[in-house]
Amino acid sequence: MVDRLGTLVGFVIGVSLILFGITWPDHQSNYFVYTMKQFEQREEVLKARNAPRAELEALQKELKEFQDSFLAGVARFLDLKSFLIVIGGSYAATLIAFPFRRAIATVVYLAMVFARERRDEEFFIVYNAMLEFAEMRFRNEMIPDEKVAAIPIYFMRDAIENFIQVDWVTEEMVGEIIDSEIEAFDYEQNQEIRVMEYMGRVAPAFGMLGTVVGLILLLGRAAGPDSDIIAIMGGMSVALITTLYGVLTSQLAFLPVGAKLARNKESYVRLYEMIREGTIYLHRRERPDVIEQDLAIYLSKKRRMKLREEKQAALARGDLGL
Repeated sequence: MVDRLGTLVGFVIGVSLILFGITWPDHQSNYFVYTMKQFEQREEVLKARNAPRAELEALQKELKEFQDSFLAGVARFLDLKSFLIVIGGSYAATLIAFPFRRAIATVVYLAMVFARERRDEEFFIVYNAMLEFAEMRFRNEMIPDEKVAAIPIYFMRDAIENFIQVDWVTEEMVGEIIDSEIEAFDYEQNQEIRVMEYMGRVAPAFGMLGTVVGLILLLGRAAGPDSDIIAIMGGMSVALITTLYGVLTSQLAFLPVGAKLARNKESYVRLYEMIREGTIYLHRRERPDVIEQDLAIYLSKKRRMKLREEKQAALARGDLGL
């Protein structure tokens, strides 16, 4: 029911925004066009009352200063109709194409661009914890509850609690259950990525739609007997700025966010795969040196080199007791 409502809302929003782009006055959508319209009206008033030439020249000077100002340079690229057609249209299409909760969560997905990938430090935390627990398991010692509770990574803490501190779970069950959890996580993350990629594809399309609307308005006004240069400029602004907005939002927002979500997902999956391998080794009470060699593969090259140097230095000092 909620998804059907979301589809209906998306369709209504999309149609409403297109109608808004067609009917809303251009000078109330673009500040630059609005200001130019004000100058034009002031000039007409001055001419109607036969104002002195000095007043007309002062108005032209004021107009020239505005056109050369930083505000005018920025205002040329700010258009409400173009923004609503591109952003609102893209969101409306997303409401139609995806479940309602996915479409609503797009704001959260955009915020995730600031989320970091799983860093090497977290892989190193798993590495050290697995080796510490391997020593205990190899000596048939119980892993203290407080050590498990102190694990900062939930996925690993959950795996240790469910599969290491419970003896009746078989190794095959451990691997299958953790694999299922990783697959479920991967699927969930892929849905988020698809939403962003979809919006990245439809944003330029709505930009082109706004361009078509703007060109139709422009040609209609230019063909009229009382064609107004300001009105023509308004249609041109919608025609060009919507294309600009479509490309910018696609290439600087939606697609990069989708790529960032994909990279974050890959780093999470790799971390979880490391936890799965370590958990299986702990379950079978594998020798710590075997676990050390296998889990070191998941660490960065810089981290592995540092560990190798530390081990060689310890061997030289005889600290390893070998």
